[in-house]
Amino acid sequence: MSQDHPDRPRYFDLLALAEAEADVLAFWLTGSRGKGRETGASDYDCVLIVRDEVFEDWRARHAGRGRGATDCTVMTLEGLRAHAAWGGPDAWDRYSYAHVPVLVDRTDGLCQQIIDEKARVPPAEITGFIDRSLDHYLNQTYRALKCLRDGLPSAAQLEAAEGIAPLLDALFALDGGRLRPFYKYLAWELADHPLPAGQALALKAPSLLEPRPRTLRGLLVEAERLFRAADHGAVFDAWGSDLAWMLP
Repeated sequence: MSQDHPDRPRYFDLLALAEAEADVLAFWLTGSRGKGRETGASDYDCVLIVRDEVFEDWRARHAGRGRGATDCTVMTLEGLRAHAAWGGPDAWDRYSYAHVPVLVDRTDGLCQQIIDEKARVPPAEITGFIDRSLDHYLNQTYRALKCLRDGLPSAAQLEAAEGIAPLLDALFALDGGRLRPFYKYLAWELADHPLPAGQALALKAPSLLEPRPRTLRGLLVEAERLFRAADHGAVFDAWGSDLAWMLP
């Protein structure tokens, strides 16, 4: 951690409080610091899990933005379980739990287990999630190619760019339900936690920001080969003659 961050003392005060108070069940850092990816400007985003009976008092005293850039979220165990639930309105925040270790734990590992589960697609949802993501990616490729055919390069760029997220969703989920990282962490994820399948395709995904027919079709060929081998060929088959038109 950066030695000169002005809010470093505030963070260590919260850490010491968590270590000393039995009402605190768990404590950790989220954000860039929680993943070990901080810079000198990174905030200290802290989470305190407390017992139900003291929740309101602790939230009143510690929740919210403190001095400088220390942000403290106070939750109960049930609140933690509910936050970023799959299919819920804040499910977008599930990646925040990836690669985050609990620093203080009085739950015999339960908090770490909950965190680790939130950092992935639920096992029962993986197949459907990949299929839906693939279909979305195929739709954006189809729309981008039609825009290029019709002489609308700016529209093609927007359509193709919208296909990056679902393509990466599908590629990461192939690895046991991993979640697509926030783009800030994409290069780090691929370098330090490479995908066992689809690594090369994930690295090429940003090329959709400047789409050309050859690029779009080349990525589609690679995606079809990869996902058919992983038993997701039905998604491609459903596109019928439109798939044949898209392929080189």
